Amino acid sequence: MGLWETLRQLRPANPSSGRCNIELQRRCNSNSNSNKANQTVHQGQVQPLPEAQQLSEVTEQTLQVWRALPAEIRHDPSMASFQMENERIHGSTAGDSEEGGEEKEEGEENTPSRLQEMPDGIASSYAGSDFLDIKLKPGCDGDKSTDDEATTTHSDQDPQANGPGNAKSLARRIHHRSKRSKEQLQRDKLWKRCGLLSFWGLAAIVLITVGEKHLLEKIVQVPQGEQGKFFQLDQKPTGDFRLKLHGAFGESPTLLFTGDHNENETLSHSFLIVQPQISILDRNQSQVFRDILEPWQLPLLAEDELDNAAAVSRNHTYYMTTELKDLLAHKDSRIRLHIYSDAGKDLAIELSYNPLIVNTRTGSILAGIILLIFYGLLVSEQLERPFAAMICSVLSVTALAVFHDRPNMEEIKEWIDMELLTLLFSMMILILILTETGVFDYLAVVCFEMSGGKIWPMIYSLCLTTCLVSSILDNMTTVLLLTPVAIRLCEVMQLDPIPVVMGIIVHANIGGALTPIGDPISIIISSNHFIVGNGINFLTFVAHMLPGVLLALVQSCIYLRLYYRNIDELRLNEPKELRELRREIKVWQRALNAVASCSKDAQLVRGTLQSRVKQLKRTLRRQNRGVGSSEIYTSTLDELKQKYPIKNKRLLLQSVGTLIFVLVCFLIQSVPHWRTLPLGWVALLGVILLLIVLNRDDMEHLIHRVEWTTLLFFAAMFVMMECVERLGLLVSIGELTEHVILTVDKHHRLTVAIFMILWTSALASSVLDSIPVTAMMVKLVTSLVAKQSLELPLQPLVWALTLGTSLGGNGTLYGASANVIAAGIAEQHGYKLSFTRYLKTVLPMMLGQVTLVTVYLMLSHVVFNWN
Repeated sequence: MGLWETLRQLRPANPSSGRCNIELQRRCNSNSNSNKANQTVHQGQVQPLPEAQQLSEVTEQTLQVWRALPAEIRHDPSMASFQMENERIHGSTAGDSEEGGEEKEEGEENTPSRLQEMPDGIASSYAGSDFLDIKLKPGCDGDKSTDDEATTTHSDQDPQANGPGNAKSLARRIHHRSKRSKEQLQRDKLWKRCGLLSFWGLAAIVLITVGEKHLLEKIVQVPQGEQGKFFQLDQKPTGDFRLKLHGAFGESPTLLFTGDHNENETLSHSFLIVQPQISILDRNQSQVFRDILEPWQLPLLAEDELDNAAAVSRNHTYYMTTELKDLLAHKDSRIRLHIYSDAGKDLAIELSYNPLIVNTRTGSILAGIILLIFYGLLVSEQLERPFAAMICSVLSVTALAVFHDRPNMEEIKEWIDMELLTLLFSMMILILILTETGVFDYLAVVCFEMSGGKIWPMIYSLCLTTCLVSSILDNMTTVLLLTPVAIRLCEVMQLDPIPVVMGIIVHANIGGALTPIGDPISIIISSNHFIVGNGINFLTFVAHMLPGVLLALVQSCIYLRLYYRNIDELRLNEPKELRELRREIKVWQRALNAVASCSKDAQLVRGTLQSRVKQLKRTLRRQNRGVGSSEIYTSTLDELKQKYPIKNKRLLLQSVGTLIFVLVCFLIQSVPHWRTLPLGWVALLGVILLLIVLNRDDMEHLIHRVEWTTLLFFAAMFVMMECVERLGLLVSIGELTEHVILTVDKHHRLTVAIFMILWTSALASSVLDSIPVTAMMVKLVTSLVAKQSLELPLQPLVWALTLGTSLGGNGTLYGASANVIAAGIAEQHGYKLSFTRYLKTVLPMMLGQVTLVTVYLMLSHVVFNWN
């Protein structure tokens, strides 16, 4: 039974002394527990006057102010001293008789009006009650209220305002608005269908008319010595062209510059050198080949490793110059490659020649347009995320086909990271089986018990746990394990899971930067042979990452607390007790505003009303922080423990055993020297083992519950990002970064290099996927350090790259794979995390984190030279 219904029952039809005293006593007894809690008064707050003092200071004018209040306010236990004094002076029926007379007179003179500016549910609860919509009296100086104010009439429905004529008018307006919205919706659907059909027509025409591009691929035997091998290119390049080599190459491929740079930048190990040459006619009309463009230098592994080392791929783009274009325009001109090495043995390499690639500037513009379309579709939410990714991936392939660079199906299949998709598929099945045991519900209750039912301790504990787990496991596995627990815990505490899921995403990416095994980004950087060869090991990595991770962790916790300082934004549905308490505070506040502070007698009543309002607000704040009291917390905890036990202990033991096996294998495979099996295979073996042990007959039902839309989204994203990279966007970003660093004075070059690499990688990882950004930027870092004339230390640039890509992945919902996985799990549970909401919440946090990390890197490596 609600507050207002209780107050209506307390209102006497014919007030009498005995009835009023009985009602007052009953209400005092029923509210004794809450009043004990509410009587706690903190320093600096207005306290109610003692009863003896109030009785001595109550005058007839004070009682007149008291009698002007609504009946429910007068009969409240906090106003008992005024009622007792009124009964002593005027008898037990004086105040109530006046109330009845006033109500009768007011009912005859004025027609009741509706509540102004109240929601329907709240306004209806006032109907038929004695609560007044009180209007402040002008002319008196006092406290100004910002609450809703109306005329001093009862809250019954106004027949004239809601009569048949107005009802028909209102119905016509609603129908017109509904009809207009339907028409607008139909127009939106028509425009969307027309746009999609236009895109489909363009893609179909281009893909049908332009065939797949088949590249020249040959195995080339390179003899030792400077004579080497001459490889003829039958098809002349018509623009920028690209070479791709597979062989036993080391890290940091660089260009061999002529002139003074040779002595400074030639390293001690062996190299394979690729020199383009073009033929010209001499005076005797015979063809003579001469060198053109700059040679491409690739470092080789040690000679004892050349025969047994795994082949790696390296590619290089040659840009068409005006001189080369004029020479190639001659009919008799020829172009070839001079390939030689200074190694002590013959080499075998695989060469791939692409005679025409998209111009970097044009391709970068096209790639930017495709990304804008992709994020525009996500922000508008006109299409589902997997479909939007499919549209943009086909659009990116179409853009390549326009420039006669259409990839074939084999290339597209290579672009899709099957290891990641296998890992996600296997872990999804494992988590689905774990869900059937009820372990996530049980863990949610355990977290509720550990946090004491308090909201912010629960959120902080989840964020810290995510950060620690993500530093050991990869961040994708972390969100797969912890997101279901967080969602269930929020449902138990009646909170909106979306803010907590965003916190898990952020801290999973932060924790992944702490260790070399916590994130694919860290693994790519820490496993680079050039970086490992320069003395960066596990302990060095953790020591330099720890201060930056701690700064980001503290900043994120403070930011979340300030961003959600209004605790109501964290609630999914506000409990009925809080709604009733807010209504009661509103009623008391309106009564307080109606009492002018023009006299000492009115101030006495206002003091009592203010004390009651503050007590109610303290109660509201206490309940907002979590459960209201230890008794409520204990009863809630007992109820949750009975409601959410472990459903199947045998299944739980089998599933947890498999999960432990998978996690231990993950840790082992994360160590570079122990890596023998991809993580996807490890997870798949674990799931197959669990299914063999369980011997389930409902495999079809289990497969249907896999989040296929998330897997499809990842596959489309892989294709789109590879096309964007092939269009030259990442190359343009790298070239711009390198150009800025090289143009700076030598004394400030380290400062600019740290700043550019950190912010470029962070912003690029927000828009693009952080993994390809890392793969591109690590090549830039190693090439800059390899140039000895720049005198740039390696470690500061590595830390800037690691922190930039890890923190930058938090910038948007699609900046990291863990973000998409967590959003998919939330959507499967019925909570949609939109791109816009994530952007508004997390992007400012990410910018603040990168700013703090910039200060840390500048102080530690520029000021104190901690290299």
